[in-house]
Amino acid sequence: MLKVKGITTDGRSLNNSILKDVTVNIYKYNDKIATFQSDQKGKFAFEIEMNSYIVLEFVKEGFFSKKILFDTKNQLIDYSKNYIPFNFEIMMLKEVKGIDSDDIDFPVTMIEYSPEEKEFLYVEKYTSDMAKCQEKVMNKLAKKY
Repeated sequence: MLKVKGITTDGRSLNNSILKDVTVNIYKYNDKIATFQSDQKGKFAFEIEMNSYIVLEFVKEGFFSKKILFDTKNQLIDYSKNYIPFNFEIMMLKEVKGIDSDDIDFPVTMIEYSPEEKEFLYVEKYTSDMAKCQEKVMNKLAKKY
């Protein structure tokens, strides 16, 4: 199992932006296998299966949903090892009528095992490409305000 933990925010300054009660749906090969909630401080922690494709979907009313893909399937992974917990911040974007969220309907980042680093890391190219898509949506949001 890989421990995953982090914090949910709304993208403003960290002290003011904590989002509590964000639902985290966990999918294994497109089948929902578990659901968690971020706590009163926006924090979440759980374990995901190894040797699988896992999608985390973050959902909160009034915000665009976000997804993260974990690829824990790699012949170089030692499945008996305890890996460093994967920590991250998930920044939710306020939903605005008239803004199409198709650009961010795909996972905003992909995490996979790096044989060189011997730990799980962001896939830089995929994450960079998706950040550009997310930036488009954020620019549209900025124009609406």
